[in-house]
Amino acid sequence: MSLRSLLLLGGLLVVATMSRPLGAQHPRVVVEAGLTAAHFPEDDATAAGPALRLSIAGVSGHFFGTAAGGALGTIGAGSGFGEIEGGVRSSSHGGWSGELGGTVASVLGSGSSGGARMALLDGRGIWSSHNVGGWLRASGHVSERARSSLPGVGLDAGAWWSLARAHMTATLAQQWARAELFADRFHAGFAGTTPVRYTEGTLALHTESDAASFDVAASARRDRGAGRLFESSLNASAAYWPRESMAVVFSVTHQLPDFVRGADAVDAVSIGLRFGQAAPMAARDARFIPVVQVSDSSSGHVLRVRAAGARQVDVMGDFTDWEARPLSQIGAVFERPMPMSSGTHRMLVRIDGGAWRPAANTPAVDDDLGGRVGLLVVP
Repeated sequence: MSLRSLLLLGGLLVVATMSRPLGAQHPRVVVEAGLTAAHFPEDDATAAGPALRLSIAGVSGHFFGTAAGGALGTIGAGSGFGEIEGGVRSSSHGGWSGELGGTVASVLGSGSSGGARMALLDGRGIWSSHNVGGWLRASGHVSERARSSLPGVGLDAGAWWSLARAHMTATLAQQWARAELFADRFHAGFAGTTPVRYTEGTLALHTESDAASFDVAASARRDRGAGRLFESSLNASAAYWPRESMAVVFSVTHQLPDFVRGADAVDAVSIGLRFGQAAPMAARDARFIPVVQVSDSSSGHVLRVRAAGARQVDVMGDFTDWEARPLSQIGAVFERPMPMSSGTHRMLVRIDGGAWRPAANTPAVDDDLGGRVGLLVVP
């Protein structure tokens, strides 16, 4: 296996690790399989091949973590990567919380030393209020590359704004790092290391419909040591779910050098299938926490369901002969007069055409068909 093949495969794997849609929700287990083609302008080289990626995410109390691994192959060569990220987040007080995290990553076969490794630690202060928020983060990292150990530090601040079907993020980052210099293509002719300092601003947008999503992120970088004072990058990804947990994904990338991970500049395109990530409609439904209440009116009982951000709420129960009944929206509350006798009733709620489920504030019990229903007490 030639050094050139190893370098191209390592670069493609960096594309795979960096191509996750911004703003996308992290499912517990996701498998991606597809084809990737990339051009590396600094080496004037192109590579293409099949790629496979597995990622696992989990949250337990204040702790969170993700792990990812994968492989990519082309004619006469192959390589792999692994990454673990995790941390702990404090409870929110007055909208503020703190977070400590770390990342370790490794790419096998990406350089003359047989691989590349990176470790990063960061601390972040986060403020959030309903659908807006912001953060301030400091980080430190060290990278083991082809010939050197390259330390660095960074600062970044950002803000986000979210609606039911859109999420926008703005970030401003300052990075101090080091980079390796080579006299020839494919990391040949090692010429030492050089300090790197740049400022980068990024705008990212995530939008979705019931069965599709689109992500785009554009960045502008100011680096006095680069060939051009200002450079830009663009990443875009589109996904369509023909099935609830399977998506067809297409992405394009124009990426600047990443001095934290040691990745070269790259232009790439990929297409593939993603398994295990719920369609946007199902994911939104899972995030809703519907709360049901019953009140008296001059015409009888009124059933109300609070589900901020929902477009449609339906209910059914023994008081509807288990037929779906749509509710009328008034702000964040959906309501309808409902003939209900005093006592305990069995009922289910459906948000935006998703799955039927018990309301968050009703005790759930087994029904006669092996499912779960909520128990609603009417005075």
